[in-house]
Amino acid sequence: MVALQSAIGRHWTASAMAMVLGLAATPMASATDYTVLTSGQPSGAMSVVEAPGGREISFRFNDRGRGPEVRSVVTVDSDLLPVNLSIDGVDYYKLAVSEHFKQAGPAATWRAANDSGTVKAAGFYLPSETTPEHLSMLARALLRSPGHRIPLLPSGEARLEPLIERPIDIGGTPAVARLFALQGLGYEARPIWLDAHGELLMQGNAWFATVRHGMEAQAEGLIRAQAEALEKRDLARSSALMRRPSGPVMFRNVSLFDAVARVTRANMTVIVDGSRIVAVGQNGETAAPPGATVIDGTGKTLLPGLWDMHVHLATNSDGLLHLAAGVTSVRDLANTMEDTLLRKRRFETGELPGPRMVLAGFIDGPGPLSGPIKVLVSTPEEMRAAIRTYAARGYEQIKLYSSLDPALVPVAALEAHRLGLRLSGHVPAGMTMRQAVAAGFDEVHHLNFTALNFMSADINAKTNGITRITAIAEHAWEIDPGSPKVREFIAFLKAKGTVVDPTMSLYESDLLGRPGTPAPNLAADIDRLPPVVRRAAYGAGLARGEKEVVRNAASFRTMSGLLKALYDGGVPLVAGTDDTPGFTYHRELELYQKAGIPAADVLYIATLGAARVAGREAELGSVSPGKLADLILVDGNPTASVSDLRKTVLVMKDGVLFQPDTLLSEVGVGPAAK
Repeated sequence: MVALQSAIGRHWTASAMAMVLGLAATPMASATDYTVLTSGQPSGAMSVVEAPGGREISFRFNDRGRGPEVRSVVTVDSDLLPVNLSIDGVDYYKLAVSEHFKQAGPAATWRAANDSGTVKAAGFYLPSETTPEHLSMLARALLRSPGHRIPLLPSGEARLEPLIERPIDIGGTPAVARLFALQGLGYEARPIWLDAHGELLMQGNAWFATVRHGMEAQAEGLIRAQAEALEKRDLARSSALMRRPSGPVMFRNVSLFDAVARVTRANMTVIVDGSRIVAVGQNGETAAPPGATVIDGTGKTLLPGLWDMHVHLATNSDGLLHLAAGVTSVRDLANTMEDTLLRKRRFETGELPGPRMVLAGFIDGPGPLSGPIKVLVSTPEEMRAAIRTYAARGYEQIKLYSSLDPALVPVAALEAHRLGLRLSGHVPAGMTMRQAVAAGFDEVHHLNFTALNFMSADINAKTNGITRITAIAEHAWEIDPGSPKVREFIAFLKAKGTVVDPTMSLYESDLLGRPGTPAPNLAADIDRLPPVVRRAAYGAGLARGEKEVVRNAASFRTMSGLLKALYDGGVPLVAGTDDTPGFTYHRELELYQKAGIPAADVLYIATLGAARVAGREAELGSVSPGKLADLILVDGNPTASVSDLRKTVLVMKDGVLFQPDTLLSEVGVGPAAK
């Protein structure tokens, strides 16, 4: 780590200081255009125009019918700090955006949809609807600032760390791209590429990036180079985040959650040797092995590691958030293949701290609303070839998506099942959930498709866009979870053995979120989050007025009723988030208990139930001799209240010990209130 810091210091002297001088000497061109790429394909644009004392920014992109379209005007002072900022348009969900900031002497005042206020401080104000150019402006201000640190407004501090340089071509002229890591904005550093004058070249990653027009062909190389640089940075830090015991580990005086019987057993001892559980019994039945580390669990509950069955693990920081929450296994349901396979290998070898990963390969059909992973098929031959490619790389499941031709679902089912893979996904537009299950789906992701099954054909024809979200707000309240048609459908799902992955916390946030209040999935931990994340978490939900607030609350009650009806009907459920790792997972489980599912059954869903769906029950999911040592120690009794999982004090994955507070501190999360 010292060597790394020394290298960074040398880099600042040689390259970044030259850039600082260049900032004052060379303005940007009068207008610069950028292309927004989703999985390498154009999906939008950004234009940056010089204005008196600042910039005018236009930014838009299309993500399956969603995506912002905003215009921002920013003026700055001599230190490149914003003194006036406005941003207007629509956000990702097409809700109106109108945000304004002004620095007048010592007072900074802002007004946005999620918050407003005044502070007597100076610093850099990032709007809630941040564009890549706002990040570029922050980076240039950091290059100017002493120590390359700047207070953020309303709170927090941004820091800039130089990483690497790379030769590029700009309009036929050789140039140098410099990669920096913006820190203090979220759970992980944000990479940003600047030219010799500090102007934006590219910002983003393999999923989503904004690159200067004319450099689109170079984006893949820059993304690969930044991934390697960030990986090197993370590897240098990883050893301090984990502890490998030198001998056996003995947990004694614990209450043990028996996932098979779904009960808690008091006064238990569990012994781990290496990566395996070797003994489980009552206190006093087993002596401590020689050289054992003894962990006293008095007043605490020991459980199998938890499973998050709906993730898109995009960064190494996600791995830390999962582990800190007690999630030792995840199922990744769509991601870039090479990055995901590398991350999976790093987690498996212990080079980086992170959960076990089960992978599902993503397949969609072509079209303007196709999914972000561009594995797109339109013929049976293409479908079979895509599935074979995923199977050859070790994927265990196929996830179909919303723009797929429904006629290809039986083809996918036949080929996936022939190769021993599960088949799951969104219900393709033009199908109902019943039709998708009849055609071969083993599992359906998101509870909205259960509700959509009872809606009109014209709604189901448009579910590859934002309709699959807005229709839940508008019409879910019309469904009676106890009606004969719902009970008959649930019996159909049970007979088919269909699994449902509800992602309930998504609907809570969409339907119950209000301007100026924390997003429900993060509310319990809001004060611990990094300042920029905390501010962004004050979400607005989908309601545009009081009538919609009432309607959406009724729709959420229906969604909770459908969840309980599925449980009562014997349909297997798996717990997943599709959102912020860790914190959202705890909320997901709380919503299951709140819907009326007993806490012990919720814990079964999160442990052995998930392992069985993933085909891992022989090695994981319960605390039994011979199984892999994935365990969590909780200060409380989650079989009474699953909220006690928020008080996880120790995590073991593969016999390696992790302290949640240490992991969270690494990603900028503060300690829990005592």
